This record gives sequence, C-alpha cells and structure tokens, in this order.
Amino acid sequence: MRPFYILLLLLTVIHKEGAHGQNNKHATLKSEHRISGLADLGERMLDHLTFPTPKGIWAIYPAGGYSSRTGLEFGLMPVYSWGSPDSQPANREVNTLTSSMQFSTKGMVEVRSELDWYLSSLWQFSGRIEALRINDRYWDRWSQNKTAQPIDYRSSRYGLKTEILRHLGHQLHVGMSSEIWHYQFDNRNAHLAFEQLSGSEGGWLAGAGPVLLFDQRDHVLYPRSGSYFKAAWTLFQKGGPNANTYNNYLLDLRHFYGVGRTVLAFQSLWEYSDPGTPFFMLPQLGGKDRLRGIGHSKSVVDHSAWLLRGELRVPVWWRFGAVVFSEVGQSARQLRLSRKELIAPMA
Repeated sequence: MRPFYILLLLLTVIHKEGAHGQNNKHATLKSEHRISGLADLGERMLDHLTFPTPKGIWAIYPAGGYSSRTGLEFGLMPVYSWGSPDSQPANREVNTLTSSMQFSTKGMVEVRSELDWYLSSLWQFSGRIEALRINDRYWDRWSQNKTAQPIDYRSSRYGLKTEILRHLGHQLHVGMSSEIWHYQFDNRNAHLAFEQLSGSEGGWLAGAGPVLLFDQRDHVLYPRSGSYFKAAWTLFQKGGPNANTYNNYLLDLRHFYGVGRTVLAFQSLWEYSDPGTPFFMLPQLGGKDRLRGIGHSKSVVDHSAWLLRGELRVPVWWRFGAVVFSEVGQSARQLRLSRKELIAPMA
C-alpha cells in the first residue's frame, strides 16, 4: 500500500475516533447533567419539607419500611432539631425531637415521640413516649425449642422511658434510667401455651437503674470516628396478680473509623435478664438494631444474647449510601461461646 493511502487511512481512523470520543463526551456530560438535575430536584423537595426557625429547624418526612413482623410500613415523621450552644467540640451534639405515626399492612399502629436534649455542657436528657398495637408471634425461648410452632397474639402497650446523664469529664457520663409500661394481650387462637407464659396476663411494668456512658464520637447522629460504651443495670418490678422483680444487664461497645468518605463501624453487645422475665421483655437478636438477617425480630429470644457486627458504609450518590455488613451472635439461657450454636444470618 502506498504511503499516501496509509496516511489517508490513519487520518480517517483518527477522525472517526475523535468523533466517537466527542459523542462519548457529550453522552457523559448529558448523563452527568441528568444526575445533577435529579439531585437538585431532591434538594428542592427537601426544601419544601424543611421549615427553618430562628432557634431550630422543623422537617416533615415520609416514614416507611418493611419487616416480616410488621409487613409494609408507612406514615409521617416530623423532626425538630436545634443546636446545643455549650457543646464541645462545636456541632458534635444536636438536640432532636422526633415524632412518628406509622401504620402497616399487618395491622400495626404506632405513635412515638423521642427527645434527645443536651441541657448544658454537664447534663443531657433522653426520653421516649410510645403507644403500639401489633399482631405478634412468640416461638418460645431459643434454647428451649428452636423448632417450636409460633403462638399468634395481639399486643397493645403504652408507656414512657427516660434517661438523664451527668458529664464527669473526659467524655464520661453517669446517670439513671427509668421506664414504665402497660401491656395488654389478646390470645387470638386461644392457645393454652400462651396462658402459661410469664407475663401473659399483661399489666404494669416499671424499671429503674444506673447507667455508665463513655462517648467520644465526633457526632452523635452521624459518627465517623471515635468510641462509644454503655453499661446499664435495670431492676424491673412487675405489677398485677403475679408480681415479681427481675434484673436486666446491658453492655454495648461501638467504634467508628473513617477512611476517606467511607466509614468502618464495629459493635459488640451483650444483654442478660433474670429468670422470671416476662416473655415480651426477653433479650432478642432480631430487628434493625441487632442481627438484621433474622426474618422475624422476635423469633430468637432468650435470657442471654450477644452479638458482634461490622459495617462498611459507603456514600453512593447525593444523600444515598450503601452498607456492607457481617454479623454473628448467640442466644441461650446463660452466656455461652459455642461455635456450633452461632447464629450468622444472611440478609
């Protein structure tokens, strides 16, 4: 082939590749523009749901979710947040009042209000008021019968839980927690085994006890670094014809480590309740705050429960992120460390 034709062929290829590159560049810019437009639209929608005031910010968000216990959940969640002028370092502590009203396709009705309030640099208060009606299930204690048939019942409860802590310095806090609840149950299938459960008659339940807290997280809502440790002992008194007392112990240790925009989060937790604990207050391993891969959040309960979990939290786009996690735990009558009895659910 003559040199002239070789040069002409090369120029033609370069021109086509340049045109193809320009098309790819235009397509990429177009795609980025669309993504940016979606983010801008989302921000505008959030602006319509957010109402700043001189002292804080009101926001009203849709609330929802899904679990095998509740089915599809939907509702509204108003949130009010305001700064704590005495917080050190600045913006680490955020006062929040969060309320919600939710319904579900499986008959759940829940009204809840939670307050986290940093009264000063020395004192902080948290409280929760809640009313809940839910169609629930009980499988017996995990160590008693792992293949037990569930008992269906309807549960209603309302009550209050509070915690007040004093700062001692070096991110160490001590204080007291207290709670009082009223329970009522409807044995929907007239199951005789339900009547034999501890606490199945319902009634009032009250508890109080000391709390020790060490919290050096960089932010109380969205931590990226630091450690958190909580130890609590609560003495409960159950009223009614079968009145009794029991103890509950809790240890919760967490650590956060930021790597660029990602966060590594770790948690170890142990909880124990005495014999005589009402069946609905037994330590559990299911739910969004514990082992999430368990289908029903009440299917694994017993007097003792522990777990280890790790998460890799990665921002994806705008306000969305992804989480990769691994979890393992154990439920038994007493604290046990048996490899054969580990629970490692897959989400």
